[in-house]
Amino acid sequence: MSRTPVDVYRGLVLTQLDDKTAEQINSVVSRFTDFVFAGEKLSIHLNRFLHLTTRLIALLDSETSVNHDHLTMSVDLLDYLTSASKWWTVTRQEPGIVLRPPSRDARGFIKSIADLHVGGTTLQRISGATDKLSRFLEEHDIESSTEVEEFCNSMLSSWALLSAFACKGQGRNVANEADFETAYDVVRILLFYAELNDFKALMVIRQLGSHSLLPKAASVNFSPGFEKKLNASVAASLEKEYGGHLIQMAKATSGAARSILTNSLRLLGQLQAVKLGIDRLEEEHYDSIIIGSLELIESVGVSSDFLQDDSAAISIFKSLQPGDGVDERIQLLVRRLEGLIVDSTGNKDFLLQYARLVPRLIALILLLASKTKDSPTALIEDSDIKRGLILLYKLISG
Repeated sequence: MSRTPVDVYRGLVLTQLDDKTAEQINSVVSRFTDFVFAGEKLSIHLNRFLHLTTRLIALLDSETSVNHDHLTMSVDLLDYLTSASKWWTVTRQEPGIVLRPPSRDARGFIKSIADLHVGGTTLQRISGATDKLSRFLEEHDIESSTEVEEFCNSMLSSWALLSAFACKGQGRNVANEADFETAYDVVRILLFYAELNDFKALMVIRQLGSHSLLPKAASVNFSPGFEKKLNASVAASLEKEYGGHLIQMAKATSGAARSILTNSLRLLGQLQAVKLGIDRLEEEHYDSIIIGSLELIESVGVSSDFLQDDSAAISIFKSLQPGDGVDERIQLLVRRLEGLIVDSTGNKDFLLQYARLVPRLIALILLLASKTKDSPTALIEDSDIKRGLILLYKLISG
């Protein structure tokens, strides 16, 4: 367990949620006021859930009051829980949120739980868990107050909603005790195990995949002269010489990692070209683009020594070994990015025309992830991928 219950509960009760944020939450859930679920307006349950998760994210962000990003992450979490499948398979041993692509319309799915029946024993379990929580708070001197009552109600609604989401997501219409147990466990994982970057990644992948800069960057071309210089660079030579270290990651990324340095440099060049108003990078741009790439990487707090020091580049190749399950996580990330890019461009054939965009994004994500690992010898894990994703968005939007 990453965090103790008493610390989390006390922190959640003390975290401030201002009137503006409360109004924004009301605006989000207002479309569900005509629906009833588990004896309450569906909008009330959703309101409580968003209050809880927004406070939680602020707490993980070491803030005593919420901000707009915290609410955005909370809404993205709700969207994930209602649009993706298999989120209920998360465990305390592997508590990271899996960045799955959506399999259904979130809004329609939320409305559909109004037709779901929650069994009497399930409601009793939810009520019993709420009473037990209230006693726990009292025993640990988290004084009874309006905030505590609101918190208990938020937990009740979260258990009820997640029971319904898990049930409906598996194609059933009657929520049973097993669904409550799933919901109870998932809420515990969110409260005590999930990391801030899990929530950030849900927000950032949406922001990255729909960023207006990506389609523009994808359309930037490279002249033969620019390509010749890049292919003759030290980065390209090192990829050829030490590419054997990248075999496993190349398999996991459908080849994107095989040219991790040059793929990253191409994307960084395209991003710079957009900002410079250039639609084709010529040979004479090469030196300034490489220097600009170094500066972009440094701008997000990542060392660019791998473009200046052979041993640093070789270290990246050796460190890019995927941990268990990372190949699947990367493939899900790819599918999510592809879906977002296609949706944002409104062109279902966009990635047929610009097929190299996503592999270059993945290469740069891996590069940033590998350069910021705690240990250079550690395997690449899901948390590293998420950190690389967050850094890439920061780099692009900075």
